[in-house]
Amino acid sequence: MPVYVDISRCIGCRSCEVACKRVHGGKGHVNVHMAGDRASVPIFCHHCEEATCTMACFSGALYKDGERTAFAVEKCTGCGLCRLACPFGVVWTDKLAHKCDLCQGRETPTCVVTCPANALSTDFEAASKRARTRAALVAAYGGRV
Repeated sequence: MPVYVDISRCIGCRSCEVACKRVHGGKGHVNVHMAGDRASVPIFCHHCEEATCTMACFSGALYKDGERTAFAVEKCTGCGLCRLACPFGVVWTDKLAHKCDLCQGRETPTCVVTCPANALSTDFEAASKRARTRAALVAAYGGRV
């Protein structure tokens, strides 16, 4: 159950970053990457089925817990192998590793609730439908939507 991003809706406000940092005591688990002055892409953990970060983590700090890739901070040695193993570059290290935990214990991640542009979702079907609708509108109106 990763966070799905509709990049056509993202306005680059970084509300998701701020909300994430607030919930996680100043350590954000999402980053918004800006591409020039028009495009922005929030980067989240994909919670891969076969997560290479968990395979690289010899201490067991990163592990699969159902559909999500979980993190046990007390087991982390800070070696950084998980960061090197992640093909998406979404594991960060700052003495210890940190990554999106889908706001463990909450029904919906804070970033999804906070996004003013409704660009984030944990519902794949809804996110796909919105993206297809948006793409059709952009095509119909020549990119002026």
